[in-house]
Parts: sequence; structure tokens; C-alpha cells
Amino acid sequence: MESKIVNNLRPEFEPVAVVWSNTIPDDAFQYKKGKFGCILYLFAEAARRGRIAGGNRETIACNGGRAALGLGVDFDASDQQLDRYAAVFSKGIQSTGNRKAYLEQIDAAPKSWRDLLEYGERRHCSADLAREWILNGLPRYDIPYEYVLFKPLSRTESTENIRTVIFPVNPMELAGLVTLAGSVMKGTDPVQVPQGADCNSITAFAYAQADFVAPRAVMGMLGVDGREVMKKRFRDDILTLTLPKPLFDLMEEEADDCVFQIPSWKRLVGH
Repeated sequence: MESKIVNNLRPEFEPVAVVWSNTIPDDAFQYKKGKFGCILYLFAEAARRGRIAGGNRETIACNGGRAALGLGVDFDASDQQLDRYAAVFSKGIQSTGNRKAYLEQIDAAPKSWRDLLEYGERRHCSADLAREWILNGLPRYDIPYEYVLFKPLSRTESTENIRTVIFPVNPMELAGLVTLAGSVMKGTDPVQVPQGADCNSITAFAYAQADFVAPRAVMGMLGVDGREVMKKRFRDDILTLTLPKPLFDLMEEEADDCVFQIPSWKRLVGH
């Protein structure tokens, strides 16, 4: 699919469409069943290498990743597990209500996970706030499709079930896209910057925005995990701006007559 936004912005990295589908191409990249893999790397595979990537409820082993993609929420919500999750999202050992059980979990965890469990992700200052986010803050979907695909935008067709378009952006590209987004929306707040795992910022939070009358763009890759992916696959100055499909369509209509055509923008980007 040809994009007016892309033709005018000329982004360094390929935008990626998130597509709901009942099929996946034979040559698509996906994890083997039972093998853990972060969905952020599926996105990076599409953006950096031009490959279609994706998965379903069987090949996405991370339950948080499945939830982010919209493949159902099936985590253990028992008090014991909620205590563990809340501790991980807040301050680790400091936040657990059952120190003995939590220390046992740290001892049993792979070595690479122990620092995370000990210190927590510090996304929330308390276990209570973390628990509230777990139970009520995450958009939840169980989509009626088998696969979620990450497809280079240039390899999609307009007839496909595109749900979001993810732009990996440097600061200049971000400024241009935010200005364009704001130009087709009422008000002064065209971007959501959600607290949560970065896999949600490119999928679930953007799905939820698409359900609103006036959907906003969603900024992402602001968490430690997201920054690690950016460092390994992109650069330290790259963020993501994810456009729900209805907002993407509005911006496409305006892209040939927007900030990208004014002299000051052309001077800034050297076009």
C-alpha cells in the first residue's frame, strides 16, 4: 500500500501495519510453539528487515504479549499471583505482601530474571497502584481472528484488516507526525503516553483508541524493555508513534497539504 504520509515524511525506518488475520504467509517469521519470544522483536523484524512477522495463541508464549496483541487475557488472577505481578511492576521485594514466597520465586527463576524480580520494574510506586493497573488499566481484547501480523506498510493492501500503523521515529519525524495528527483533531492533546509494557503501546492501547470517536496516536518505547529493543534493532533516539487506523486514514487525507509542505519543515529536514 502506498502511503501519502510516508511519501512526504520519508521516514528512515519502515512503518509497520498491525493486521488481524485468519491466515499467515508461509514465509512469515513467527516463534516456534512453546518458545518464549518478545513481540517487540516481531515488530522490529518487519520494520528493519521488511519481513512479515506474527503469531497466534499457540506461538506467542508470553501471556502479556498475547494480551497486548488482543489474543485474550488468561493470566492467573489469584491473590498469590496478583501479589507477585504487583511486586514486579512496582518495587520487587519491597512491595510484596508475602516476602517468603516471593524470595522462593526469585530463587527458582532463571538467573537473567532475578534482578527484575528483586528490584521490580518501578512502573508504579506501590503494589496497590500496580494491582489497579493490572486489573483495570490494560485494554483487553479477545479478537475473533487467529493471527496478529506485523507487516511492512508497503507490503499491505488497503483491503486488509489493518488495525494500527506503527511508525519508528526519530525526534524530527515524531514532531512532524504529532503536528499532522493534531491538525486533524479537535483540542490540544493528540497523543496518549500510556504507562505500561511497550508491547501494549503498539497494539492494545492503540486498539482502544480506535474505539473512541476521536482516536489519538499512542507514543511508545518509553519503558526499559522497549529501550532495549530500540538499542539492539534501531538506535537510542528512536521511539514509536502508533496510529489507530481511523486516525491514520484522516492523516493520509491531509498529508499532501500539511506541515510537510511548508518551507520551514523542508529546511529542517533538508528536503
